[in-house]
Amino acid sequence: MKSFTLATACVLVAALVTMGAGCSKKGGNGANADSIAAAKAAAENILVRVAGRTVSQLDMERNVSMLLEQLRSFSDSAQIALMMPTVRKQALDNAINRILLENEVKKLGIKVDKAAVDGRIEMFRSNFVSEEAFNAELAKQHMNPDKLFEEIEVAMKAEELFARRTSAIPPATDAEIRTFYDANTERFQNPERVRASHILIKVGETDSDAVKAEKRAKIEGILASLKAGADFAEEARKSSECPSKQNGGDLGFFERGSMVPEFEKTAFALKPGQMSGIVETKFGYHIIRVAERSEPGTAPFEETRQQISTYLAQQKRNEAIGAFFDSLRTIAAIEYIDSTLVP
Repeated sequence: MKSFTLATACVLVAALVTMGAGCSKKGGNGANADSIAAAKAAAENILVRVAGRTVSQLDMERNVSMLLEQLRSFSDSAQIALMMPTVRKQALDNAINRILLENEVKKLGIKVDKAAVDGRIEMFRSNFVSEEAFNAELAKQHMNPDKLFEEIEVAMKAEELFARRTSAIPPATDAEIRTFYDANTERFQNPERVRASHILIKVGETDSDAVKAEKRAKIEGILASLKAGADFAEEARKSSECPSKQNGGDLGFFERGSMVPEFEKTAFALKPGQMSGIVETKFGYHIIRVAERSEPGTAPFEETRQQISTYLAQQKRNEAIGAFFDSLRTIAAIEYIDSTLVP
């Protein structure tokens, strides 16, 4: 299973991610009669039997939906259309792996505390704007609270199983980390960046001309104080209306495309130590001071060491779990009712 990843092997975590994707929605009217009938028909259409259990068309459709939700974050519709055969194959693999995993968890007697499951459910529920939106998303996924509990319980058992299967994997060696860095320097290209601080006086869309003039006068007074020698960080802590005021206005490093155009244009035009005049954006009036610049180039090895170590460790875990599922599939009784799905 070359396309194996932790997220797609069992779909357990992916299912919860898909639910979370609806957190900003206010929800709909739930499943209507037509969708309920379609789901019933799909559930009765058996595609594969695995170790005495079944994979239905509905199981596969759910998995396809979950995978597409992940793909939409980095692929356009044309790319996704081309990938659909692979997506459907992966969806079926996921459904089969789900059954194999549940059987293995049961065989090993892995248990999860009910309170821990309830805590995980509350964490996901908190992502929704209301209880109605949360329940609407459950209906959209053809789920109810009991089914959600079951899904999260299985997901947490899977986490424990994966932890057991990968606990003995050694960390990446220095030689492995260095070899990866040398062979993949294109991955570690840093763009041009600046580290800047700012002071913001907010201007609202509904502010009157008189209020805007008052705020403009305020930022002009701050600028005059800075030019007279006032400390920028102290002035930011005292006067700025941005959360960065707690850090003396420090926004850290950012690259082009990270800020609104007016702010970015000014920040990248300044040299380290230079301060801008008053810059107006949709957020209000700013004074910007650049502390450092970082020119584009390859990140030093030491700067990337931990990132590579983490990546290689995850890669080793994925390979180990992939091999584990392959071994389960080798000995499992898998019967393809739909012959077009035979790999």
